[in-house]
Amino acid sequence: MVTITMTEFNRNPSRVTSALESGETDVVRVTKRGVPAFEVKRIEVPTDPIEALIAAGKATPPKDTSRLPIDWKPEPVPPGVDLLDELERDRNYLDYC
Repeated sequence: MVTITMTEFNRNPSRVTSALESGETDVVRVTKRGVPAFEVKRIEVPTDPIEALIAAGKATPPKDTSRLPIDWKPEPVPPGVDLLDELERDRNYLDYC
């Protein structure tokens, strides 16, 4: 842990970010009049949006993962197929069911 004064933090905040980014330290403590006032740390942001929601507490992971599709990818649309025509055909079919 690196400790710096509030004055030093205000004059050179890039020193704090570079120390955290380089891995020199994981926490920088900032003192105000000799008393610890703040701790600055780097936040790891997941690249997966679902993981980010789970980390933020806005979503919960599934309890049963045995039924989840593995590496699911949508099927490519064949060339020459008009998706709007396909959608309209499906809607007409459902109207008659």
